[in-house]
Amino acid sequence: MRIARIVFVVMFAVAAVVGQQRTAPKKAATLPEALEQAKKAAEAEQFGSAIAALQEAIRLLQKQQRTAVLASLPKPEGYEVQDDEVDENAEALTGLAFVTAAITRHYNKDDLHITVEITANSPMLAMVAAMFANPAIIKADGGELVQYGAHKAILKEGKDRDTELQILMHDKHLIKVTAQGLAGDAVLKIFDQAFVDRMEKPLGK
Repeated sequence: MRIARIVFVVMFAVAAVVGQQRTAPKKAATLPEALEQAKKAAEAEQFGSAIAALQEAIRLLQKQQRTAVLASLPKPEGYEVQDDEVDENAEALTGLAFVTAAITRHYNKDDLHITVEITANSPMLAMVAAMFANPAIIKADGGELVQYGAHKAILKEGKDRDTELQILMHDKHLIKVTAQGLAGDAVLKIFDQAFVDRMEKPLGK
């Protein structure tokens, strides 16, 4: 009886040790790893896993795109720059994380303020393209059509030197500039053709 009790205690202790183990944090996949996981899962007809891996690949690509877009934005002399952070945890809870990438930067210099918001890869912008293609509508709304090579923009100048510039690229990327204290010419000087040309690589078709 005593031997059986000892054996039971030993087995219980071993089970407790084995059962209570700390799990190391899961290592985040790199872009090549995520793409390879998606490929293997699809070939094995594990479609749920394939979709999850592709979503992770898209998330990683969006992060790289955000970094490249921010690096391509203008750096006007004398302005302080602040970029909005992306709350990946909050977006993941919505189930719609990274479907559309919104990138925002703020410029401040004394009484001058500029906010730039880039909406990338949005299918909804195809509907906005119709307005950019109609100069009459733009003029009636108080705007002016500006040409950036193959791309079009709408410039609006309000009271107190408040200016709004919207640049549409490839009918799916919108660069919206809202400036306080700057006239249209000053905004166009900062967000010039060279800037739009730089945005071709991170945005593109």
